[in-house]
Amino acid sequence: MWKSSHQAVEYMVVTGHFIDVDPEWKLQKRVLSFVKVPTPRQGIDVADAIFKCLKAWGIEVKMFSVSVDNASYNDSCLKNLKENLLLRTKLVLNGDLFHVRCCTHILNLLVQVGLGKIKAIIQNVRESVKCINHNDARWKVFNDVFEQKHLKERKLILDCPTRWNSTFQMLLTALKFKIDFSAYGERDPLYTYALSNEDWEKV
Repeated sequence: MWKSSHQAVEYMVVTGHFIDVDPEWKLQKRVLSFVKVPTPRQGIDVADAIFKCLKAWGIEVKMFSVSVDNASYNDSCLKNLKENLLLRTKLVLNGDLFHVRCCTHILNLLVQVGLGKIKAIIQNVRESVKCINHNDARWKVFNDVFEQKHLKERKLILDCPTRWNSTFQMLLTALKFKIDFSAYGERDPLYTYALSNEDWEKV
């Protein structure tokens, strides 16, 4: 599922993964469908959209498994989809492996809980990066600070809060500038996001 930030519309992308056995057994990935899914969205609506996509490609009898995130409607969606497919074909192991929960989504949920322990600190780092990157004058002052310290790193990274790996990259990069953030705070009285040594230790 994907939500447009410019429209109050949600879309679903169906991606197919298959092994191309000729000649080198390579894993292939293709976007099979990109459809608008109206809200309020229910499992049956998503199941119908997936089934229409499979039927359009003529692959409804070739399904092995479906990977989805842990949204509550996905349980009813895949239950319905599985029932429809079993009317047409026999699934591998009678469909015991049909519903595969997305490990990436589960990992993201786990990491987000951990990051929640230092939520306020992460927010200060995020606001610090936004503050410095906001205009050229601030960046120039910050640039002067880290040039004096002969740092090789030249860029601050802003994260996408829903993606833990981008938050990790933002924190990792910010750590390289921790002395510079403090020094910058002494030069800019409007900068109010400075972290304490204890905060940096947690980062």
